[in-house]
Amino acid sequence: MAPATAPRPGHGSKGDALRDKITENQEEKLTPILNENAKTESDVESETKDRSIRDSNDTHASAYSDLNNKVRINRNASESDTSNITTVNNATENASPSSVGNEGVTDDSRQWFSGSEDGDSGRSQRKSYRDSAEALELALMQLGPFGLYQRYVVLMLCIPNMLAAMYSLNYVFVADQVPFRCVVPECEGAGSHFGNATVQALLAAERCRRYAPLREGRPSCARADFHLNDTVTCDAVMYENMDTIYAEFDLACAEWRRTLVGTLRNAALPFALLLTGYISDGWGRRTAFCSLSFCAGALGIVKSLMPHYRAYLALEFLEAALGYGFTSAAYVMMVELARPSLRVAFASATGVGYGLGGVVFALLARRVRCWRVLLRVVHAPALLLPLYWLLLHESARWLHVRGRRRQLVRNIRKAAHWNKVTIDEDLLAAIEEDQKSEEVEPKSNPWLSLMKSRVLMLRFGVCCWCWVAVSFVYYGLTINSVALAGDKYTNFALNMAMEIVASLLIMMALERFGRKRSIFAAFLVCGIACIIPYFVSHSGTGLGTFFVGKLAITFAFNSLYVFTAELFPTDARSSALGAASLVGRLGSVLAPQTPLLILSSG
Repeated sequence: MAPATAPRPGHGSKGDALRDKITENQEEKLTPILNENAKTESDVESETKDRSIRDSNDTHASAYSDLNNKVRINRNASESDTSNITTVNNATENASPSSVGNEGVTDDSRQWFSGSEDGDSGRSQRKSYRDSAEALELALMQLGPFGLYQRYVVLMLCIPNMLAAMYSLNYVFVADQVPFRCVVPECEGAGSHFGNATVQALLAAERCRRYAPLREGRPSCARADFHLNDTVTCDAVMYENMDTIYAEFDLACAEWRRTLVGTLRNAALPFALLLTGYISDGWGRRTAFCSLSFCAGALGIVKSLMPHYRAYLALEFLEAALGYGFTSAAYVMMVELARPSLRVAFASATGVGYGLGGVVFALLARRVRCWRVLLRVVHAPALLLPLYWLLLHESARWLHVRGRRRQLVRNIRKAAHWNKVTIDEDLLAAIEEDQKSEEVEPKSNPWLSLMKSRVLMLRFGVCCWCWVAVSFVYYGLTINSVALAGDKYTNFALNMAMEIVASLLIMMALERFGRKRSIFAAFLVCGIACIIPYFVSHSGTGLGTFFVGKLAITFAFNSLYVFTAELFPTDARSSALGAASLVGRLGSVLAPQTPLLILSSG
């Protein structure tokens, strides 16, 4: 065919009109299809956002099927329209010059009408996916909801959550009170023992005071040689045992020094969460987990070697600041592994692990009474957690955000091999299609993207308020569980068992009733349960309402973890979760001081 030339005035106007009409008809046909594609893409993208997790598993399965059907229908429609355009163009080219105007058809027009047959058919399939994020979500759906790979990862991440309970709450037993009494130098010497009945008669009702002797320096154990009512402050105390730092560091008669241990540890948690968010979002969830877990194990063992109170406080702070964050990194890995409809179940698995760890810790504390040995027993396993670098893959969503598409595709293929499923190669190709380099630096600081959004900042403020309240009540009830009537180890184990029950309730309630309603109800039940003992004197009722309150506040605490993680985008999720938890730690800092309220009221 001769090359086309510029149209002459008055010639070929019919051909131009025909082509314009054809173009308009095709655009009218393509417009609803493109709109439907855009709607489909928006639906898929919304599944990756925060609130989409409310859908059930069946809903996601049907949504995935519908999405594939839409993609196939749209693709067939597009191919059909392209073939129609090609047929019309062929007819146009073969028409007589008088009817069409051959010189009015340019090379660009022919290429547009013919659909660029050289390789465009392969590219049209990838155009069915808006971007690689949509393809990633579909690929994760094809892995299945809870295959062998997902079960393996959940089990592996539950183990560090068990250890996290022991590290977060070990001061409950390590700094627990030990029975003590004043030393009466006028009556006892170096060979005296704690249960001396004669000395007990010389002690006042106040624990840190004794009856004043009638004559200073006169040895006597007779009650008649001491004042009946006048008391003096104890110069020295004797402990029943030396199992905790309370006795070894001589913290009797200075209760604030004992409670300062828990306060100082919780004061370090904001630094831990900031550090975790920075490492996790910058270098990966797995990197944060492995490095911080090693710090937790090493510093915990060093803490068990401290010779005096101040050195112990310093290591308590460092161990919490540099080691606590590994549990937050593990939680984010767990949530990002799950498809939206299963994130609640996956997050609840961490709560079960945490509660089980608390029960195990109570049993260990019953067997291992010496605080130094107890710390070494619970912290030594953390030294093995860096091996998770070889046992777990990096978070798929973090790899996608950072542009590590090739590594992401390799991990998806391995997971598919574990689950014995086949991933559509078109999806994997779509994930890699905009890969320009092996790694892409983040576009902006996640903190800046959070502060620039008014909606995200409003969410952040509400989350912070809830975190302060839930942290104060949760840690307050947990710490004071050992002060309840009965065996302190049994009470603490029952207290931590409420974590398991609450996690199971979360899996049922959050999907059925929604996040906000469930959290509101949990706060309300907890408040009522904590107030009832002030109006009821029955000890059994008080004990029962205590555990009901702990169950409710644990439900609210774990639900906040899920809800907060859902409210923020992937590139800022870890930092936002850490920041909200950071502000909420104000409540956990104050909670260890609640035993002082009990002493003052008593």
